[in-house]
Amino acid sequence: MIGLGCMRLSTIEPRDPARAVAVIHAALDSGATLLDTADAYCLDDGETGHNERLVAQALKTWRGDAGTIAVATKGGLVRPGGRWIPDGRARHLHSACLASLRALDVSAIDLYQLHAIDPRVPLESSVRALAELQQARLIRRIGLSNVTVHQIKAAQRIADVASVQVSLSLFDDENLRNGVVEYCRDQGIQLIAYRRSAAAAISG
Repeated sequence: MIGLGCMRLSTIEPRDPARAVAVIHAALDSGATLLDTADAYCLDDGETGHNERLVAQALKTWRGDAGTIAVATKGGLVRPGGRWIPDGRARHLHSACLASLRALDVSAIDLYQLHAIDPRVPLESSVRALAELQQARLIRRIGLSNVTVHQIKAAQRIADVASVQVSLSLFDDENLRNGVVEYCRDQGIQLIAYRRSAAAAISG
């Protein structure tokens, strides 16, 4: 599966919505079948969902069959003052998911991922919240982002983990060395790779 990470279309100035939509269209025309977004892909919490709305607009105006495209979004990070702050509380994840449904203009989200582990909240509480969203048919599949093998195993005791998103590139092999890639391969978990940058160390 070929995917497009849409983060930079919303998190770096200057931004041009028309060009952003054109970029997404070009990726889809070239064979991409996964669009990776998040409610936190924005400049600050005054425009939460900015990137999701771009994705929705791109899919509505694409000349191809949007039904063949999977959209993965994430919740669990907030952007006060442009910072990246984890919020894994069940109440926040429920409200964030509802907001993402509105931003993406869908009745159910293909893949909803916990964006980051909140050190103030037990991982199990966050995963149970995702499982409740899945049971309510608001999300189809559950994913995790920026996690260790131990954390994946803890989540699997509560819910079926469909995907794991971690930093992985020629310049960052940490998740090869720590066993995350191998574990996902052996468990049949979809691995979504992103390239970590110094400016967004937690934002993938």
